[in-house]
Amino acid sequence: MRQFFRTAAGKTILFLLCGIFGVIFTAAVAGSMVLVEQDFYTREESDLREEVFDGLLYRDGQSLAWRAENDMLSEEEDGETGNLTWQIVGTDGKVKAGKKDTKIKWQYTRYYIVYEDGDDIWNYQLYESSVKHNPSQKYGTIHFNIDDSMAKSDKYAWAEKGVHIAYKIRYTIYVIMALAFVFGLLSFVTLMSVSGRRRDNGEICPGPLYAIPADLLTWILGMLACAAIGIPAGMMTDNGIVNAVFLGLGVLLAGNIFLGFCMSIAVRAKKKTLWKNTVIYWCLHLMKKICVGIWAMLLEFPMIWKVVLGAGILSFLEFLGIVAFSYDTGILVTLWFLEKLILLPVIFYGAWIIRRLQKGATALAEGDLSYQIDTKGMRGDFKKQGKDLNSIASGMSLAVEKQLKSERMKTELITNVSHDIKTPLTSIINYADLIGKESCENEKITEYAEVLVRQSVRLKRLIEDLVEASKASTGNLEVNLAACDAAVFLTQAGGEYEEKLQNANLTLVTSQPENEIRIMADGRRMWRVFDNLMNNICKYAQPGTRVYLSLERIGNSAVIIFRNTSREALNISEEELMERFVRGDASRTTE
Repeated sequence: MRQFFRTAAGKTILFLLCGIFGVIFTAAVAGSMVLVEQDFYTREESDLREEVFDGLLYRDGQSLAWRAENDMLSEEEDGETGNLTWQIVGTDGKVKAGKKDTKIKWQYTRYYIVYEDGDDIWNYQLYESSVKHNPSQKYGTIHFNIDDSMAKSDKYAWAEKGVHIAYKIRYTIYVIMALAFVFGLLSFVTLMSVSGRRRDNGEICPGPLYAIPADLLTWILGMLACAAIGIPAGMMTDNGIVNAVFLGLGVLLAGNIFLGFCMSIAVRAKKKTLWKNTVIYWCLHLMKKICVGIWAMLLEFPMIWKVVLGAGILSFLEFLGIVAFSYDTGILVTLWFLEKLILLPVIFYGAWIIRRLQKGATALAEGDLSYQIDTKGMRGDFKKQGKDLNSIASGMSLAVEKQLKSERMKTELITNVSHDIKTPLTSIINYADLIGKESCENEKITEYAEVLVRQSVRLKRLIEDLVEASKASTGNLEVNLAACDAAVFLTQAGGEYEEKLQNANLTLVTSQPENEIRIMADGRRMWRVFDNLMNNICKYAQPGTRVYLSLERIGNSAVIIFRNTSREALNISEEELMERFVRGDASRTTE
């Protein structure tokens, strides 16, 4: 069923149902109001019918009296119009037109007055009410009879039928109203749910009105709906049936416009553009952009201009307040002017000093420790603040110089000590190697010589690492960049550390993209990084676990990731672990 209602035919049916039930509900509401106003629930049907007939007779009597006083009636008229029989008696008591039979007992009588000056004024009394005769006035009468059998079809017959039907349904009309409301609401909700939906996939397809902003569309359709009702209302005639038809068509057209508007709003709500697709939103968004731009521009203003602008706006608002809310503006404006002459120079002076302090603080924050704030012209706390900032710069320069000197001395110490150690260490390695090669009956001597050589080589490598780390920390490490394939380092690591990984009971898992990733690196230094990390993995990884080595491309960078499970529980933070010369194994039971 939902698939059908998503089609054009289904939407058309729902649209028509909404219109039909809307018309029925509106008519039921209007009818119930008329029934309550005319007391259909407390009066008899005959009384109601007589009241309706009386209104019709009022208009017929008015027309006949006007024709009689203007000699527009002929004596040949028989006095019968449909179910109505009438007779006009002039001011002289003679029958002027209509039925000539004077023996008829007339049901209704109307009086009309003729003034001696020739002006015609009609005073209609209900039924056969008495009229006080004024000597200066002349009265004529109009008599009416209505055929109760309603043998002929005219407005009286239709009026009787209307009163009869309204009286019969005076309670049923509320049931009709409720049913029309329920079914109309169901049709409306269903129409809103399928509005803009495609039949095949349910996607939202905006209609032809979607391009018009929601608030502008509301105004346009609102004006059309008002015109649809207002134009027929302004064309009212004496014919009630014609008026009802015109007004009903206008209301129906306005209802259709309203349904089309609701469908367009439902589509916008589903696409979540109801608020954004409005002229008001565009104006507010534009105002927001303008305000943000102005604010950003103000932030870029120097300190002095910000103060000038702020002081100017505040002064202008004060002036407007004085003019608008003060009776004696002359004195207050004079005092206001004198105040600004004294206050504004002080404000500008403070802004000028703060700007100078701000420039000095910015220079210090950017690392220019040689910058000195000119304190000339400063007074009080401003001058003290400027001197404090200059003192900070001097103190920071001394601290940085001391730190650089300390680092330089430490590097020189490490380099010199390492050089001095390497000379005797080389001799120890060479002589230990010679001892190991000498023929000796004592096998222990050969074994001891091998230990000396192995540990001496390890010590030499540690010294070289220490020197290289010192150079790296001071920026003196020579790096020769060249284009190379990043995946080669993963392959080399897997090949060279295959045996060590097996001895440590570790399984290496590598992953890399199919496409080649070229990087700029020093191959020898890069491999040193791999060598250190793989050595650490072999020494500190949990046996029986996997080691993951992966290469990924993230943006314009090649990212190489090492993952392994530590054998020992790490009781230090990640930041501390990433520092130089830090071990997770605090007991130093391994190399």
